Amino acid sequence: MTRRYLFLPIAALVVFAAYLGLQLGKPPSDTEIINRYAAAYLDSAPSGAAATDCAATPHPDDAIRMVITCNHPFGLTTTYFVGPRGEALPEPQGPST
Repeated sequence: MTRRYLFLPIAALVVFAAYLGLQLGKPPSDTEIINRYAAAYLDSAPSGAAATDCAATPHPDDAIRMVITCNHPFGLTTTYFVGPRGEALPEPQGPST
């Protein structure tokens, strides 16, 4: 067996690790984010809530990817602010004077 065949498993492992890194490094799609926060809303909302109560809008600030607002039929409103990679953000504060 030549030395070339000894390095073949290592090369395959490097290619596989690069593929996994690219797949895990992708930001989630808008649909995945909305579905994740709609599921969180359903877990915390009172009975009568539905995933269709939630809607997303883009935010003008680049640090906030979107705002997901869920309106319960009883009048309860839940708002989620989502970062560029799908992470939950605290509600942004207005400018201080």
